[in-house]
Amino acid sequence: MRMAYLLRIHSYLDIAIVSMWTASPRVDIMLGMAQASLRGDGPGGEDDGPLRKIRTLVGEARGYQAGGDFPAAMGRMRVALDLLALHIIRLSGE
Repeated sequence: MRMAYLLRIHSYLDIAIVSMWTASPRVDIMLGMAQASLRGDGPGGEDDGPLRKIRTLVGEARGYQAGGDFPAAMGRMRVALDLLALHIIRLSGE
């Protein structure tokens, strides 16, 4: 269940990044979905450290995107996605 939860968040982040690259008119909606998927505690409770960092990065990305600073927003989203992917990889080795 924990891995499925993290993979779902990964999917939302990935969809938000694609919508940013394509300059979709729904970018803010996609970023909001990604940000909402990070709310609350995940199953297992052991993911708080990485998810806290990812929450911060996605929040910053949404702010930069709203301000029209695409490179800063994309940079934060990519780092958030990579941090989550590394966390998932680390957990899959357990």
